[in-house]
Parts: sequence; C-alpha cells; structure tokens
Amino acid sequence: MYSTTELRREIRCRFFPTAEKDGFVLDESDAPTFWIFRRKTEQSVHIFSLQWEKYGRPRFRIDLGTCPLDGLVFSGKHFSCEDVHPHWVIDAASLVPKRGMSSRSWFRQDVPWLRRLFGSPALRAPKEVVDELLALFPEANKYWAEGTIGPHIRQWRVSR
Repeated sequence: MYSTTELRREIRCRFFPTAEKDGFVLDESDAPTFWIFRRKTEQSVHIFSLQWEKYGRPRFRIDLGTCPLDGLVFSGKHFSCEDVHPHWVIDAASLVPKRGMSSRSWFRQDVPWLRRLFGSPALRAPKEVVDELLALFPEANKYWAEGTIGPHIRQWRVSR
C-alpha cells in the first residue's frame, strides 16, 4: 500500500504558496479527498480542486472551472459560489499531464508497472511530481484569463 503523506507535504510546502500568491483561498471542507481553491474576480469565481485518487495511490488531478458570483443551481438546489465544486460548472475541465481517462493519466508519484519491471523505483520523488504540477499550472491560469485550452487541459461537459 502506498502512502500519500510525503507528496501531500510537498504540495502544501511548494504549490499552496503559489496558488495563494495567485489570489486563491484554500477550502479544506472536503479534505482529504479534495482540496478546493477559489479566487474571486470582478465577474466570476475561478475554482480548482486537487482530487486525490480514491484507492489511496499517490495520484491526483486538478479539476477547474468558473462559477458566477451569485452561485449556481445544481441538482435543483442553489449553491453560493463559496460552496460550488469545479465539477459542477459549465466550463469544467481537468489539468492532467498525460492524455487518457483513467487515473494513470493523472499527476502521479507511483511509477507505471512496466517501468518498474525494467528497474525503475516504485515511486518518483515528491519534488518531481510537484515540479510537474508547477510547470503545468500556468495553463490553468491561461484557461481562466483567455479561455485557451492548452495541451494539458481536458474540457468536459457537465449536464445540469
């Protein structure tokens, strides 16, 4: 069984300050599965969550989107912008380092089994994973600022 402790620590130490510097505020009400960040602008709220893999493997993805300042109606109920998840919004998207639908395409510390078979260690250093996140996160800011869908942004449609 893997542990996500070291990776979570590295994300808190290195990525959280970057997100906070960009104006995001952390909401830990759905932790440990989700860390949700929100940033209010004049027109809307930029939201992203760091979603951990549900089976405890050291993998995560970033889901992002935009919410109106007055919130939105989801499943017949009105939610304020402080309670909205990025999975609920019309422009929902994910930031992932690789193509694919499974958690194998997520940011991951565990090394694919084929590479382990040929001698790679079972885990990458947490620093490597956070370096990758920090390198790709500007695509999310460009998505919010310009609507640009970068090479690591996967947009998906939410039916409401």
